[in-house]
Amino acid sequence: MKKLILSIAMFSSALIVSAQTPTTQTSTFEDVTNLPNYHNKVYNDSTGGGGFISHNAYFPTQWDPINQYWAGGWAASKVYNNTTAGYTNLYGCAAYKGYANSNTFAVGTTSEKLIIRLTDSLIGKTVSGLYVCNSTYAYLSMKNGDTFEPAFTASNKDWFKLTIRNYHGGVLAADSAEVYLADFRYADTNQNYILNTWMWVNLSSLGNTDSLAFFLHSTQNGTFGMNTPAFFCIDNLTLNTHLDTTGLGIKNYSSMNDLSVYPNPTANETEIAYNTSTPVPINMKLVDMLGNEILSQRSQSYTGLNKLRIDVSYLPAGVYYITLNTGNNLLTRKLIKQ
Repeated sequence: MKKLILSIAMFSSALIVSAQTPTTQTSTFEDVTNLPNYHNKVYNDSTGGGGFISHNAYFPTQWDPINQYWAGGWAASKVYNNTTAGYTNLYGCAAYKGYANSNTFAVGTTSEKLIIRLTDSLIGKTVSGLYVCNSTYAYLSMKNGDTFEPAFTASNKDWFKLTIRNYHGGVLAADSAEVYLADFRYADTNQNYILNTWMWVNLSSLGNTDSLAFFLHSTQNGTFGMNTPAFFCIDNLTLNTHLDTTGLGIKNYSSMNDLSVYPNPTANETEIAYNTSTPVPINMKLVDMLGNEILSQRSQSYTGLNKLRIDVSYLPAGVYYITLNTGNNLLTRKLIKQ
């Protein structure tokens, strides 16, 4: 059976509200057709131009023409390599391919901050979110260690974090969205992880934006800065044509523990929504009528509304059950696959 795709949507204790339903454009990078050099697998500005555009978002990149190397920014990649360690594999993704097994994704690298700029009609509008994953270079370095850093361990409480902030009108906002690309802070070592699947990061609460700024931080640092390879991958940046006129675009959301599944029945994808009053580890399982486990995934929930998006298109039609287990609470809902 093909592997199911699971993504985790994380919200602060807020629920997005809007007076109208926005339409969206998604930067999938499949429209980046100018992928020269490197056996037609990477666009990294080696031919000049300063960057590339994918669906009303501009991804700047820097190429050093003297020393002939990718000096920073973004690269659109079709490199499918999640096994080769080290700096010779700058463009591989730990998930192997793009989100939902797509052909193209983007790799970002930065020692300070990395920018995505909205273009044309989407300047000053809102961003729903994007999928993130570790690069192969960073993933294998954290997993196995290398010349620059030892392997991540629970005893050191190691972590590797991506912070995304909003530029609007030339001002870098204080509000941010954070995602741990690796997290070994848990006393229960079963909860520790290095991300090697695509994770959804919700950015709606950042409000209107001209640009997004990305920052990387790690517990592994040395004399010259961060020892963890400063690389990560993104896919499906989802842009809204809607202008948020409510200021922050959010309101307080009352805590509850209900579990909802929608759409249900479904033929392709379904979304699971639940609330937690405190951050807790969640174990999600999908089982069939005979109790056979189809999918099991551990994740970290956050205070407020959390969402899981599951692709069930490969499953036979029938009845399935979704369970969420926090250790103290068990929630179950029926899912009908058409």
